[in-house]
Amino acid sequence: MDYSRYSIQELQESLSSIDKHKYPERYQELLKEFSSRKEEVEQYRKHEKEKITVTVNNRLKILAWVQIITCLGFIFAGFTSLLQQFTLFNFALFLGTSTLNGLAGYFLLRRKQLGFQLSYFNQVAQLFWFNFGSIYYAYSGLIYLVIVIQNGIGIKASLFSPSFQFLLGNNLDFGVGIDLVPLFFIWLLSSCHTEKDI
Repeated sequence: MDYSRYSIQELQESLSSIDKHKYPERYQELLKEFSSRKEEVEQYRKHEKEKITVTVNNRLKILAWVQIITCLGFIFAGFTSLLQQFTLFNFALFLGTSTLNGLAGYFLLRRKQLGFQLSYFNQVAQLFWFNFGSIYYAYSGLIYLVIVIQNGIGIKASLFSPSFQFLLGNNLDFGVGIDLVPLFFIWLLSSCHTEKDI
């Protein structure tokens, strides 16, 4: 078999799939071809690593900017809400959520470990919505797509409306929801984090 016509990718695929006990001569020919094209192999590996790095960087930039824009959204929403009804509780909520999103986005852009940690925390906090009769909790970023179980199964969705709601009271009904957007961002963070490109 003439392996000199194979691309580096084809050589790697052949090497990983060949049974070296069943075809020892072909296996040795593959190794020999790899050795003779060492420089080309190094260039190929370097190029593949750069492609992965670019992909990771792009994914992290998307989440970082979404969190920064969400920070600005919370500042705007908080300002307009506080003009209508100012309470220290509402002020603390808007200040906390905007700060969390802003810092998570900033440090993630800078590829700091703190950026990953704050982003994980931020996304996990948005993952579940619940309503247990006397406690209601819902936190969403810039975008949400929630599957809700409350008197049946439904879907809630919104763009550009960051929100944090925590209510205590009576007869608030019962229900739970899971937001698919932070679930996607948690997967994105996990996939980038395992590729060790912090």
